[in-house]
Amino acid sequence: MISIIIPVINEEENLEKLLPYLQENKAEEIIVVDGGSTDKSREVAKKFQVTLISSAKGRAKQMNAGAKAANGDLLYFVHADSLPPKSFSSAILNHLNETVQFGCFRSLFDTKNKFLLFNSYFSRFKGLMFRGGGQTLWITKELFNRLKGYDESLQLMEEYDFIKRASQVSDYQVIQQDVLVSTRTYDYHGNFKTQLVYALVMFGFFRGIPQDQLLKFAKFWLK
Repeated sequence: MISIIIPVINEEENLEKLLPYLQENKAEEIIVVDGGSTDKSREVAKKFQVTLISSAKGRAKQMNAGAKAANGDLLYFVHADSLPPKSFSSAILNHLNETVQFGCFRSLFDTKNKFLLFNSYFSRFKGLMFRGGGQTLWITKELFNRLKGYDESLQLMEEYDFIKRASQVSDYQVIQQDVLVSTRTYDYHGNFKTQLVYALVMFGFFRGIPQDQLLKFAKFWLK
């Protein structure tokens, strides 16, 4: 069984779209992990009768909490503003084997903007620099537990850190189907500025710059 884990903070509008979409496409278990929403996210989750749990704020903490509550032997982490392909379940099962224990999909920004579509194109390639949380991530529970989950000391770049560690013990697959990804951050802050900040944060992370400095930098430029 595939357990879908969705970390949320104030995502009521996206959940109204995502949850019925997943249910229509035969999701077996959906776990919404609320990190302290002040909108109607919790009410939306209850309306669609999915599993709702609470967690300390922080994506790594929320995803770990969701994994702990999951009943499936496959974990599928999905951001609230992303829509997986309709065939996500069969696609994941078809690509899972003894050597490939985790993977993701390509991403496609929900836009006609050429800059962002060009950005999306590179998500089809393997390599850490082409990854992103919006692509969604699936992994066997056994491997997830062996890696001890996401690093809860990280306030950002937790998914890159996790993929880097997972890649050291298992091959992974980029499934050549698209996850439709929201452009809300790019729309609000501008395409070039947002992409530049993301690139600099990634560079700083892999250069070992402390988390508090990276977070301060990101919050300053993407207020």
